[in-house]
Order: sequence, then C-alpha cells, then structure tokens
Amino acid sequence: MPTRLSSPPSYGFRVTPATRSVGDARRRIAERVRRWRTGITAVQVDDLLLLSSEVITNAVTHTGVTCVVCVRWTGAEVRVEVTDPDPQLPHVVSTVPASESGRGLWLVSALATAWGTKQGPAGKVVWFEIAVGGSPTEARPVASVADTAGPCPQATRPR
Repeated sequence: MPTRLSSPPSYGFRVTPATRSVGDARRRIAERVRRWRTGITAVQVDDLLLLSSEVITNAVTHTGVTCVVCVRWTGAEVRVEVTDPDPQLPHVVSTVPASESGRGLWLVSALATAWGTKQGPAGKVVWFEIAVGGSPTEARPVASVADTAGPCPQATRPR
C-alpha cells in the first residue's frame, strides 16, 4: 500500500490552446507518473489520462488561452490541477443522450477518487485525484493534503 510522502513530488507545465496541445499534455502526464513509479495500474492510467484530457480541454476551449497543469504524487494519489484565468467555477451539468458535449465533469465525478474546484489569484483551479492501488471509492469533491503540496508553475491572468 502506498504511503503519503512528506514532500510530494510535483511536475508542472503550461498548455497552449492549440489542436495538439491536449495530446501532448496527456503524454507528459503519463511519462511523469511512470517515472515516479507510483504503482498505478493500467486502468488507473487510462482514467488519469481521460480525466486530464477533459479538464485540460475545458480550460483551453472555454478560455482560448494558455492554462497551467500541475501533477502531484502524494504517495497515495496522483493529483492533477488545471489552472485557467476564468474565475467562473464549473459544475456538473445534466445532458441529453444525444448531446455531443457537456459530460466532462460528469466523467470526472464518476471516475476520480476526489475532485473539486477553487478560485485562485490567477482564475480558477479544477483538480482531481486518482487513488493508486486498492479499490476505487466514490468520488468526493473535498480538499486533501495535496492542496498544500509543492510548487508548480504560476498561472497568470492574460493581459
């Protein structure tokens, strides 16, 4: 069973609102998590990358500007935070079966161990966690110890 680290490793980078940027971000996240040797399963990696795509795509699509991604390993969870300059907090919406969009946060709430949103000085942060090992638990939108974890690139409001 993984244990919490006193100083969790973190990895941050910026994502531009370009067509291939989300795919590049997914590859960077996967490489970093593998490098940390977290013990994450293939299914958990699939969930991690799907949810990362959803929150990063939302950030760059709805703002049209660069967002900041921070990935953290707490010793028990992999946490992804996406900061964008729009201060409006997103929420899970109901969609009709034929809708081609609007399911991103529904997927996050269904597959993440925990997730949430918060306003920050640069806009908002949308985050989720995937527990490594053990069985998945019901998603809970609550803060965790990783809220105060190490540094990632600072997001700034566009001028």
